[in-house]
Amino acid sequence: MNQFLSNKIIASIVALALLVGVGVLISSGDTSSTTRNAALVVATPCTKAGQVTKVSKQSVVCAALSPKNIWYPVFQEKKWICAKLGITRKQNGIFSVCGKNKLSKKRWFLTKPLMASSAPGLPTTDQDAFIKLTTNPELIVETSPTTPLALAPTTETTLAPTLTTTIPQTTTPASTTTTTSPKTCVPGGACTVGDIGPGGGIVFYDAGDEQTWGRYLEAAITSGTTWNPTTKAKWGCKDINVMTSLQRTASLEIGSGKDNTKMITDKNCTGTDKSASAASIAASYNGGGKTDWFLPSRKELDALCHEFFKGGTGTKNSVDNCMGSGNENAVEGTTNGIAWSFAADFYWSSSEHDADDAWRQNFSSGKQLDNVKTSDHYVRPVRAF
Repeated sequence: MNQFLSNKIIASIVALALLVGVGVLISSGDTSSTTRNAALVVATPCTKAGQVTKVSKQSVVCAALSPKNIWYPVFQEKKWICAKLGITRKQNGIFSVCGKNKLSKKRWFLTKPLMASSAPGLPTTDQDAFIKLTTNPELIVETSPTTPLALAPTTETTLAPTLTTTIPQTTTPASTTTTTSPKTCVPGGACTVGDIGPGGGIVFYDAGDEQTWGRYLEAAITSGTTWNPTTKAKWGCKDINVMTSLQRTASLEIGSGKDNTKMITDKNCTGTDKSASAASIAASYNGGGKTDWFLPSRKELDALCHEFFKGGTGTKNSVDNCMGSGNENAVEGTTNGIAWSFAADFYWSSSEHDADDAWRQNFSSGKQLDNVKTSDHYVRPVRAF
């Protein structure tokens, strides 16, 4: 048998062994207690984001996903530093979670593929990518300790010593008319309105320079995320003064939405039917693995409306800038190759008017006015950075 065929056979054996090694997650024929017990935990809810533990000898890590945290099987701990426990990312098909290792250090944990039958719709490591990674550990290269990884090198070496396969880098078309990837903010650098922010949202406001609250605002989008654009809720805390008169005045401004949201959630505001408040729903969103989303203030909400409906034909009877869409139906569009949509209806702000009312804005007309806190209006989370 010649050397080339021998290498091919070895490669096939290794690949088969790796598939067997995935074990508890892919094989449905293995009925051992180890496989069974671990499989029962993987892809089920967990409590503490970033926690790493073992179940039947299988390491698992808790990923912060919406609407609940999920256990993922660990393939390998890397020395790469991550910023926040539970945040996730995916590179070249490998899904990774930020977890706390035995030394209580924050590190990226590469995960194994989930069984499709037990985890429909959840983000997961691609099986082909997992097999490639086990045969070629250099497939993923760390480029920054806390930010998403860049594409891997364009050359991948297989087990055959003289065989090298070149894989061209490609990008997924943002639409049927372009093949340009969406422009993403450079961590620590300048962003432009319309870029994709660190939380995966669309940047809609730039203060021009650093403020006490940050500089940029991004809004949750509806394309490729878990945010539901039809989410409605009550403001909550009817007949309760969440803010003092001075706080209400400050609560209108850009940069105040995060503090407003905390005041509301600290009061455990709910609707009269005990439903979750608009602020708590916005605060619980964790798009992009970020946990600092909030309900925008009145002026932050207006800036959001204004950016997405520039040139709108609404009545412009708001106290700020937004003309509104002038459309009676839901409005959809694309910014930087990313799809978004807004209802031609009222959205809640986190700014309180008085004990009974809070500020809202109509994205059709641009009109802003106070409304009773028990009303159901749309919710759109934003975050500052």
